Amino acid sequence: MKVDIPVDKYPTFNFVGRILGPRGNSLKRVEANTDCRVLIRGRGSIKDPAREEMMRGKPGYEHLNEPLHILVEAELPVEIIDARLMQAREILEDLLKPVVCH
Repeated sequence: MKVDIPVDKYPTFNFVGRILGPRGNSLKRVEANTDCRVLIRGRGSIKDPAREEMMRGKPGYEHLNEPLHILVEAELPVEIIDARLMQAREILEDLLKPVVCH
């Protein structure tokens, strides 16, 4: 399942940092609570822009030609997989709401 990241709407917001959390703990917590695998993919998903440019077009890195997004995967029994994927989507969508400070 693919979850879009609203980079166009909030170009200065650090979505990758928000999803990962301190030392990757936010992402790990989503994975632990839902038994899903969460992958950050697309342009901007690799921290080093020079390395990202070098990897673009190579096998396995086709996602770098797409906008920044989250890929949620799971190998779970058919009776619970949809609920777990939706649970992961809800948590991630909450994380993707930029916090506006006044």
